Amino acid sequence: MIDRRRGRRTFAALAAAAVIGLSGCGIAAESPTGQTPTATQPPAATGTPGAPPTTGGGVTAPPTGSQQPSATATVQPTGPIPTPSGEVTFANWPLYIDVDGSAHPSLDKFTQETGIQVTYLENINDNAEFFGKIQPDLAAGNDTGYDVIVMTDWMIQDMIRLGYLEPLDHRLLPNFDNNAQTLYQNPWYDPGNQYSVPWQSGITGIAYNPKLTGRPITSINDLFDPAFAGRVGMFSEMRDTMSLALLSDGVQPQDATTSDVQAAADKLRTAAQAGQFRAFYGNDYYDALASGDLAISMAWSGDISQMQLYDNADVQFVVPQEGGMLWVDNMAIPNNAAHPVDAQDLMNFYYDTSNATLVTEYVGYFSPVMGVQEQVLADAQAARQEGKPIKAQHLKVTSQTAFPDNAQLQNVHTYKVLSPDEERQWNDLFNQVVNG
Repeated sequence: MIDRRRGRRTFAALAAAAVIGLSGCGIAAESPTGQTPTATQPPAATGTPGAPPTTGGGVTAPPTGSQQPSATATVQPTGPIPTPSGEVTFANWPLYIDVDGSAHPSLDKFTQETGIQVTYLENINDNAEFFGKIQPDLAAGNDTGYDVIVMTDWMIQDMIRLGYLEPLDHRLLPNFDNNAQTLYQNPWYDPGNQYSVPWQSGITGIAYNPKLTGRPITSINDLFDPAFAGRVGMFSEMRDTMSLALLSDGVQPQDATTSDVQAAADKLRTAAQAGQFRAFYGNDYYDALASGDLAISMAWSGDISQMQLYDNADVQFVVPQEGGMLWVDNMAIPNNAAHPVDAQDLMNFYYDTSNATLVTEYVGYFSPVMGVQEQVLADAQAARQEGKPIKAQHLKVTSQTAFPDNAQLQNVHTYKVLSPDEERQWNDLFNQVVNG
């Protein structure tokens, strides 16, 4: 089996005991101690931004009154544009960038165009695991050793609240301002994109093999259908699993009350105890689904794009009728980074359509950059004309699966902004589900 997955939510490093205290979304859910981390020195003086508007495509930000990132109201710099130093260290998730042998063509292109040398490290396997490594330096005001990091939306929000990210100078980001899709501008977790710009995105929904299910899958409640007992995969990632359970009960995660969350956890626990679920998976659900051990599973959209290309063309991804969850991974600069100008030059580079296309054609997730889908289609046609049918088919599938359609975007939700008390409650309830 060719493993081309980027491992965005890999849990390979988590032992069973770790899963008790660590789940995929929410700092408390994934912190090594299972507690919400706090800065050992206070963050910068803060003000509360207003609730952001609809982010586009039907996806709405958390309602007014939800806890929002508390961050300094950033005033854009004036004066001379700062000069890059000529080097940048970029920390990313495995298989989350274009690869050609041992090279990364887009990074090589960036160096050729800018002269900036890139140290590229695929050492983020889990949001909180990585955060736990850099948090002591962030709290002490030290350079973490990284100039660009890629973190998921909820983690970006928490790092803003803690005062751990450098504000961006949008004078250095003209490509973002010109080419970012509306869906990814002014997001709920970082109003005004003051501290982050999206890297890639996707949807948490359901994947299934119709040859094994015997019928189309349309609902989250299909995960609870006794007909599939023992062949259902669920995520060990707390927020995704709890959010889908809430949606299955007709509750939008952003609006969930304490009683709603308790009911969702009870539903999950009852099914788990009855043997409905084969396991609670991290990224290893992919292999179980591709091999046929699972008939149906929670899934991340980009994984299924790759599965259809390389491992099992029968498996289909669906945003269930109750809705799915939209997530966004983002580039950001940790406080006191040594090369912040070079970091923003790198961010700007990836908001050029041709450069963003290089990444999308390899990883198969949603690009935040306008024009990428059209470029992928053009590249597919060019490959066909050049007599490269395999490449052409790969790009054709990517053009169909790596870009959400309007129907999908009208039916996805963002994660509930959890207070520390809510986060502890969600984690406690989910731990009871996972541990029986």
